[in-house]
Amino acid sequence: MSYSETENGINVKDSSTGYYETIVRPILAEFVGVCLLVFVGSLSLQDNLQATVALTHGLTVTLLIIGLGGISGGHFNPAVSLGVIVAGAIDTELAIGYIIGQLLGGVFGATLVRAMLPSHVYKNIKGGNHRLGFDVESNQAILGEIILTTALVFIVLMSTINRRTKSKLAPLAIGFAVTVDILSGGRTTGASMNPARALGPAIVSYGIMTDSFDDLFVWWVGPLLGGLLAGLLYSGSELRWVDQSSPQFKPQASKQTL
Repeated sequence: MSYSETENGINVKDSSTGYYETIVRPILAEFVGVCLLVFVGSLSLQDNLQATVALTHGLTVTLLIIGLGGISGGHFNPAVSLGVIVAGAIDTELAIGYIIGQLLGGVFGATLVRAMLPSHVYKNIKGGNHRLGFDVESNQAILGEIILTTALVFIVLMSTINRRTKSKLAPLAIGFAVTVDILSGGRTTGASMNPARALGPAIVSYGIMTDSFDDLFVWWVGPLLGGLLAGLLYSGSELRWVDQSSPQFKPQASKQTL
């Protein structure tokens, strides 16, 4: 199975394009993107300021989408990929490849952090792992992650896929969404919104941080449910908000990615 590039990503089946350009290269872009996100995001924890962490993650996502989005569509998050699947905007096989690349990228990025930092600094940032806020129960954190991730993924879908609302400013909108989510929810849930961002540090820091996996399920269950919900919300809004009689509405046999 191969694909040809479209205006918004890679998803149109076309035997004239090569396997590397349409499958391997996009997955590598997702790998590199998440690797950099985990690396930079983990290092930002040294400052121990919520604003620094939020701005670092938000700006990094913006830059990654600008730099690599033309190759893969710029998901860099399994929750986003799930939302795009539910929205019907990517082939499931390719999205699964994206998710595998994202998870491996997260592990590699976390490995770079551990290799780069002195042990006392690495322990001080808790290996780049997320942490729940004081007295926050796991069920409360999951609810928070669902809400934060739904907001993020819905912004992604509306700014990149919807024919009426997609914008060239999508990278900024998505980066701002990440920043706002972390500013508002970081001290409560950790504001992961990204299973790949959570998994990499948990695996690599295991043994040094004895509680690496204690709450990991929060940052898998919450974001994935949020991505699913955002995809469902988008599918409904697409039917209501797009005027099919408008000349701008041009149904296509092929699907689109971000």
